[in-house]
Amino acid sequence: MFYLGQIIEYHHDKGYGLLLDHNSAQSVVFYIADFPKLGGQPKKGETIKYVIINEQGTLKAHQMIRLDVAMSNELKNKNINIDKQKNILRRSKSEGQKFGFMSVVILVIVFGFVYFSFATWNQYQTYQDEQHNKLTLLEHQQQQIIEQQRKEIGYVKPVKFSEKSQNALINGDHNLVRTEHAQVTVQSNATVETSSMVKSPYQCDGRTHCSQMTSYDEAVFFIKNCPNTQMDGDHDGKPCERQFGK
Repeated sequence: MFYLGQIIEYHHDKGYGLLLDHNSAQSVVFYIADFPKLGGQPKKGETIKYVIINEQGTLKAHQMIRLDVAMSNELKNKNINIDKQKNILRRSKSEGQKFGFMSVVILVIVFGFVYFSFATWNQYQTYQDEQHNKLTLLEHQQQQIIEQQRKEIGYVKPVKFSEKSQNALINGDHNLVRTEHAQVTVQSNATVETSSMVKSPYQCDGRTHCSQMTSYDEAVFFIKNCPNTQMDGDHDGKPCERQFGK
């Protein structure tokens, strides 16, 4: 059984002292050989926890525990733990600040990348729209030029391939077809140039029958240059033969 007592005296030269028991108020002897070495020499007024044994008829303290020293060590350990916790908190705060800074940097980088991508995409779309508008305008201008040329030139009868060209096309003689087609193209271009160089006194105005013609030359012009004419029934190139005596 453990008892609590307080050192009331200690004789350093003799190596023993006395404890005053808290419960019985009796004195109990203790020897330095049994006293804990941790904490230095016994101090008057120090609280001791101990067991009483009977040694040759004398009661003495045994298995002594220095409660004041133990409490002091515990407080020291607590102070150490508190300092350790403070260091941990300080380190956590520093790491938190670093993490916050890195988070801000990452957000700025991500925002910059998104903004750059969006700006690039808008610029590309604008470029595509400009190119499309330019192409549309060019096509419209070309269409207007073609229509103007058709009005100035008048109607040009379609050119028919000869029987030889058609047979060559069927048999796969593409070179011959291309040659004749090139010749026809040259002839057509020559016809167009001639027509554009020499202004005709006649123009296509929708008339298609001989009764609407005022002269043979006018009828010839109409069957050569105007569509849907019905003035050359035998297709010999001579229109309105009975009307004009040809």
